[in-house]
Amino acid sequence: MINATFVMEQHLGHQTYYQNLQQEVDLLSQIQATWVPVIYPQLTPFWERMPQKLQHVRGTLVARAHVRKHIQRAASDIMFFNTQVPAVLCGRLKNRIPYVIATDITPLQYDRMGKHYGHQPDTPGPLQRYKHALNVTTLRGAAHVLPWSRWTRDSLIRDYGVAPDRITVVSPGVDTARWRPAPRNDSHMLRILFVGSDFHRKGGDVLLQAFRMLPKGTAELHIVTSLDIAPEDGVRVYHLLRPNTQELIALYQSADVFVLPAEAEAFGIAAIEAAATGLPSIVTAIGGLPDTVVDGETGFIIPPGDVHVLASRLQHVLHEPQRRRSMGRAARAYAEDHFDARRSASSIVNCLQNAVEHRAEVTYAL
Repeated sequence: MINATFVMEQHLGHQTYYQNLQQEVDLLSQIQATWVPVIYPQLTPFWERMPQKLQHVRGTLVARAHVRKHIQRAASDIMFFNTQVPAVLCGRLKNRIPYVIATDITPLQYDRMGKHYGHQPDTPGPLQRYKHALNVTTLRGAAHVLPWSRWTRDSLIRDYGVAPDRITVVSPGVDTARWRPAPRNDSHMLRILFVGSDFHRKGGDVLLQAFRMLPKGTAELHIVTSLDIAPEDGVRVYHLLRPNTQELIALYQSADVFVLPAEAEAFGIAAIEAAATGLPSIVTAIGGLPDTVVDGETGFIIPPGDVHVLASRLQHVLHEPQRRRSMGRAARAYAEDHFDARRSASSIVNCLQNAVEHRAEVTYAL
């Protein structure tokens, strides 16, 4: 058995990843896991009035102290980081034992999508070069890197010089025993589902425009988001549904098609939840989203921001129910093969074991 410390940054969609991974890893007998969630502090009114860069610095310093405290106390054979950020914050401490990094996005990819996330990339200069050098050193120093998608894998090789043989794509998983299809009542109304807290970044406004182009009375749009949406015929909005709850699963199970026409997205766990519940999905060719759909088989991949193409695809699933159901069955099979949380957890633990064994072999040889 190996002892591993899992340092889990809790930012954006990583809470769901953390829940799913912890649930499965803790069931495995070959590993003893210690979990360290990294939660950036809530700002007081004083700090909220400070410039954004100073707010970020304060949050980073608090998180750095939190991570370093737990790493210093840990008696582990290996560390796992769910992004490179806490690995960088560890500084030289992470060099005491091998570590593995999983990530949905590289820093340069995040910079390129920055405007959609409210993120301002550093201006060219010494600070930018220093940060990039830190990221390069941290990523290259990992025993292995586990990107969520091929898109991120390509950036690790191209932008950071990580050796391809030290990279394995391991997509996040969902509990396919809970996230599963349920009998659906055939209806003349197409039930369209959108799930995205960040409504605009995830293309909710594009979907609303495409929905309005469908013949009235032929479809319903169900939106799970944090944004207040103006009342509209055929549109229902849900604000209080939490990740992995039975209420959210039931909403997926009652839908006919899932749509995530994102303008910017690193991966999109909601899309694999849709696949697991047997839904065909319509997603954009952005970030890691193309890994979640086999175009024409489990759903459709469309260009971002193209309302007319999206409306056309919605018309297709509306008027061809047999193909829609066939694509849903294919999506479920694809989720079982590629997005099962138990398989993902096993792949990660196997990687950790291999890294520990390789370290032992090298040490013994020396």
